[in-house]
This record gives sequence, structure tokens and C-alpha cells, in this order.
Amino acid sequence: MALHRGQSRGRFIVGLLFCLSICILTVQLDLRLKDALLAPGSLPVKAVVIDGALKHLSRKELADIAGKMCAGKNLAALSTSALEQTLLELPWAARVQVRKQMPDKLIISVIEHVPAAYWNERGLYDARAKQVFYPDLTHFHEPLVRLSAPHDHLAPEVYAQAVLYMRALKRSGLQMTAVDLDNIRCFRLQLADGVTLILGRGEGDLTLKRLERFLQAVRAADFDLQRAEYVDLRYDIGFAVKERSL
Repeated sequence: MALHRGQSRGRFIVGLLFCLSICILTVQLDLRLKDALLAPGSLPVKAVVIDGALKHLSRKELADIAGKMCAGKNLAALSTSALEQTLLELPWAARVQVRKQMPDKLIISVIEHVPAAYWNERGLYDARAKQVFYPDLTHFHEPLVRLSAPHDHLAPEVYAQAVLYMRALKRSGLQMTAVDLDNIRCFRLQLADGVTLILGRGEGDLTLKRLERFLQAVRAADFDLQRAEYVDLRYDIGFAVKERSL
């Protein structure tokens, strides 16, 4: 019985030593492989692939930026976050992801901003990203609604209200060209024929109710809006009209 226990203990020790030797060998191989991969001059970045449907960003510009920052650097040791951040600083870039493809390639996936409206004097608003961005608008002439407010963080609110106003006006056959929220939180909207509708202040859908009430009155009275310079809807009952100067 004692001999049997000694043999079992001996086998256990041998097995343990074998496992330890395998672990040590694995660690050594891993360290050697890591050193080889991270050694200067190994796995240099040689190619950049730009992935994405681009309309406003230049593939060459993206590749040039990536080349200047990463060309020749060790792909295994390369951190992609700095390149992603640099590319996100391009005005039209909404989202950027940089992936490594061994042995020598970077794949850059880019999603552009999709402008839903002009914002103030120099910006555009991306409704999907809920973000204002400021590209060069020299050659951008899309027929979008113009939104404005004192601060950029108000853009999602102004856009949401503009969508509600646009739907209400569409049912009446009218076209809206601009919505403004001023510094006292008064909404104004501009129609395509130049008429300004002053909707005033209001939480929730109060300004929308004022607009819908006005549109119902216009249809009922067959009112000619083209005679008006502006219409003030900030009344509990009725509205005030300033006619255009002759």
C-alpha cells in the first residue's frame, strides 16, 4: 500500500513538473514572438485602404494623413486612436474606425456627416448624429432649410420643431425656408414667399398649435398671405398681420 502511494505521488510530481515546463516554454515562445513582432523594422505599414461611400471627403486626403502618421511604423505596435482622432477633426467626418490587417495594411472606415439643414451663418446640422459641423460651404448649395439659434447645443431642439412646422405647412401647400430661435426663446419661421410667422415662446407643442390654428384660419378666410410682411401669432385668440409696404 505504501509503495502504491509513493508511485502515485511520484507520478503527480512528474506530471506537475511537465506542466510547469510546458508553461515556461510557452511563455518564452510568446515573449520571443512578441519581441520579433515589435522589433524595429518588422511589420511596417505599407498600404492604406479607405472604406466608405464618400461624397465630400477626399480619399487621397485621408490616405495622405494616414501615410504621414503611420507609414513604415510597426503595425503590431501601432495605436490607431491617434489616427482616428486626427481624421475626426476633418469637418465632414462623422465616424471613423481604423483596423489593422496583417501583415502591412490599415483599413480606414469613414462615415460622412449627412446635412439636414443649414445652421446659423457658416454651419450645417446632421440630424442623424445630432451634431453641428462647420465645413467649407463655398461649393455647397443644397436647398436645405436654414436653422438658427444663439448656441450650437440648441440645434437638436430647433431641428425637431422645424420638422413639426414643415409637416403642418405641407398639408396647407406652404413651404418653409428658415426657422429661428432667438435669445428670448421666441420661434420665428420664414415662408418661401418671404412672409415671417412669429410663433413666440412655448414649451412642448404650444407653438405648433398656434401655427395650426393660423393655418386653419387662413383656409377658412381665404386670406392672401402674399400681402403680409409678417404675422404675429402670439395671441390667445386671433393674430396680428403687418401688410407689406407698397
